[in-house]
Amino acid sequence: MENLGLKKGSLELQDYRDDYTLIYEKEKEELLDIYKDRIKCIDHVGSTSIKGIKSKPIIDINIQTDDLDDFKKYTESFVEGETYTVKKEPTSGGDYLIRKEEDGKVKAFIHIYKTGDINGITSILFRDYMNSHEDEAKRYEALKMELLEKNKYNRKEYTQGKDKYIKEIIALAMKER
Repeated sequence: MENLGLKKGSLELQDYRDDYTLIYEKEKEELLDIYKDRIKCIDHVGSTSIKGIKSKPIIDINIQTDDLDDFKKYTESFVEGETYTVKKEPTSGGDYLIRKEEDGKVKAFIHIYKTGDINGITSILFRDYMNSHEDEAKRYEALKMELLEKNKYNRKEYTQGKDKYIKEIIALAMKER
């Protein structure tokens, strides 16, 4: 995960990297080894999963599990520590969020949902729609660049600024599906 990650709370967009998929695959294997049969489904999501657009250099991973309570207990008893930390405050997507941190930087956000949770499903729909609609992916990238310019020091505002657009794309993706 060299040259990947950001200091907690900082905001930066970088050009798409061809090795994002390989980095995700390595993380996926590590998570499958840690959690074994607790993972029902695992996917690369977020902007690093959208080919050709700028993104924060942080890999987003979507995990679906049949028993969210067991997943949480296992994480907090055996996984949480120096590398993996659980976000204690509520997330906007209603997920259970784990940060992977190394060398003082957040390298991955691991979003955990109960299998079938609509928020876990829509992040995959969004990714797939963007990867099959290059014009929309470029519009999304332009929005992110505009929001970065306005909110360089306010990550929460940057994230909230994308919300309406993301919801519109998810609605389009659901209609298309």
